[in-house]
Amino acid sequence: MKGFLKATLTRQKIQGLFINSAVGNFAAYVAGSLVTLASTREVFEQRGIRNLFGLLPRKKIVVHMLPHWLEWLVALIVGFFVMEGLRYWFNHRKHAALLSGLQPRRSDEKDGQACDQPEAAQ
Repeated sequence: MKGFLKATLTRQKIQGLFINSAVGNFAAYVAGSLVTLASTREVFEQRGIRNLFGLLPRKKIVVHMLPHWLEWLVALIVGFFVMEGLRYWFNHRKHAALLSGLQPRRSDEKDGQACDQPEAAQ
């Protein structure tokens, strides 16, 4: 058990986990924030009795185009998809590099030349 933990919990693996998690979580946060920014807008209040028909300065009002619960749910789902997409991309790159190194060379190739081509006369 002790050998398994030493082999599994190496510094490089833990550091990679923290970096991948931090990048994925940050990207998800940014994506969720962009959803919130896209679904809200600021406007100045209209003239009315509250601002003495334009004599007092107008206040900025935040207008939500979606209900709060729907805005929160869309931001959560988009953030989750971005985080999982980045995690898939990181893992795919890592496994693709490992698999490309394990592919055997074709048997009909020899030093960059195919076997059916005549070698240069010496």
